[in-house]
Amino acid sequence: MSSIPNYDLYGEAPQPVWHESLQVESISKRSGAYNWEIAPHRHDGQVQILYLMQGSGDVLLEGEKVRAQAPCVIHIPAQIVHGFQWAGQVEGHVITALQPPLESTARVLSPALLPQLQKPHVIPLPHWEPGEDPLLPLCLALHQEYHDRAREHVACSMSLLLALVIHIFRFAVADAGQPIPAQGRRSQQVRAFRELVEAHFRNHRTVNDYAAELGVTLATLGRLCQEQLGMSPMAVINARLVLEAKRELAHSGQSIKTIAHDLGYSDVGYFSRFFRKNTGLTPSEFRDASHGDE
Repeated sequence: MSSIPNYDLYGEAPQPVWHESLQVESISKRSGAYNWEIAPHRHDGQVQILYLMQGSGDVLLEGEKVRAQAPCVIHIPAQIVHGFQWAGQVEGHVITALQPPLESTARVLSPALLPQLQKPHVIPLPHWEPGEDPLLPLCLALHQEYHDRAREHVACSMSLLLALVIHIFRFAVADAGQPIPAQGRRSQQVRAFRELVEAHFRNHRTVNDYAAELGVTLATLGRLCQEQLGMSPMAVINARLVLEAKRELAHSGQSIKTIAHDLGYSDVGYFSRFFRKNTGLTPSEFRDASHGDE
């Protein structure tokens, strides 16, 4: 299996810095251009929210299929391998936004949202009468902010986005959302590995350590990750470290040395080399670039 591509948006190569905080377009614009099928891919630092207003199809989430029937919302956090197989033409809105600033805002204003923001969901919605839909005005306002780029558009967009996800997850609580189907054994093993990485990535455990805790061989873990995620186990670990480093560099006032130590690096020079190898930028360059976009 070839490596699963990592995009900012499907079909577009990732940018070296967080040059954009928001992208808003119709679902049909990109999916229609690819004959209503989007191959599995991932976004390392971006969340996608699809408001499906007409049509249906299958959503691929880490190797498992979930049926999506309009009206519904599909919420896909960063790093989740996903794709779409639409049953013909669909209509709606897709919002792609940087997940770390959204999480930072939610952490201050609505910390209960964080666990929901970090998991994929397919959330069925009511069939509203015209004029009663509470999500559509927020989507349209985000679309306008994205295209107009008025003064303080990033702050305004983030406020609208937080309001949108709050409304969405109100319906998830009321309806419990559409459950992600029971996963096959291989998918469950990969999910268990990613949960262990989430818990221990700061400790720099070896791949052997993770394989031993999961009760599988090193070769088996490598094969599972390639099959399910299109990347090696070490790439999964490194991607999680890089994501956390980006979050801290862009949204905390801590020194680079402190961030390096918090991420388990006793040598800030080694951390800087690791970060540059994986992003093409030094930590200082990344911090300057991310702050320059605010």
